Amino acid sequence: MMTRESIKIELHCHTVFSLDGLMDFDSLMRTAEAVGLGALAITDHDTVDGAREFQRLAQARGLPLEIIIGEEKTLSDGSHLIGLFLEQPIQSCELRDAVGEIEAQGGICLIPHPFRKKDGLLRDGLERLQVFGDGTAGFELFSAKCSYAENRRARELLDSSLTPFGGSDAHYECDLGESVNVITWEGDLKTSVVHMLQRKTPFQILGKTQTQSSPERAYAPLYYRCKRFVRVPKPFLPLAKQCYRWYRNKRHGVGRKPLVEVYAYP
Repeated sequence: MMTRESIKIELHCHTVFSLDGLMDFDSLMRTAEAVGLGALAITDHDTVDGAREFQRLAQARGLPLEIIIGEEKTLSDGSHLIGLFLEQPIQSCELRDAVGEIEAQGGICLIPHPFRKKDGLLRDGLERLQVFGDGTAGFELFSAKCSYAENRRARELLDSSLTPFGGSDAHYECDLGESVNVITWEGDLKTSVVHMLQRKTPFQILGKTQTQSSPERAYAPLYYRCKRFVRVPKPFLPLAKQCYRWYRNKRHGVGRKPLVEVYAYP
């Protein structure tokens, strides 16, 4: 939802154009409206095709939701980097070159789930921060997909030159809105996001409640525990995914979630 004063924005979201994403255009638009979003960044894995297509459809239908074209790039070491406001997909799999590509096309760099063991860019140390210099860039202070411990560690970066943001890392409808950013509206979307990351305007990060024992969000955990013993036949995988999608959305609910303040600036 957007007013003259502020906009509620999701900065980390996946669609059916990600191999692990299950949201098509219509379901994403319905869910974004239910959550009360004014804008969202589509950050599919290693492609901008979905973001381009969803932005085109939203504009063609005259929908109020604004869509940012983004990409969550998998680098050569398996870590992830997000680019926003992209004109072209990110080609390089090396961090320094990928950052250069994003900045050359007027985009913004974000570090998702920085300390996630599997694919966090900073999971092995903070040395890579120097690649971002003093440019406009952000780090995911609160990832709704990460564990409490991983999100708590991300607070170490609050003293860095990077600006915090929150992300749902949504793959299913029930994930969307588990973390949102309420930012000052500055006349257009890109200016509003840039000014947030430059700390020129007030903003607030909201996220779902976590306790010290909160684990990382897991999808179909029982299936993955049994996968090496029992596999779903390939022809049935699409149906199995849709069944799990229905189950997960039913169990966790779709729409506005109770959120707490994670961070506020100033």
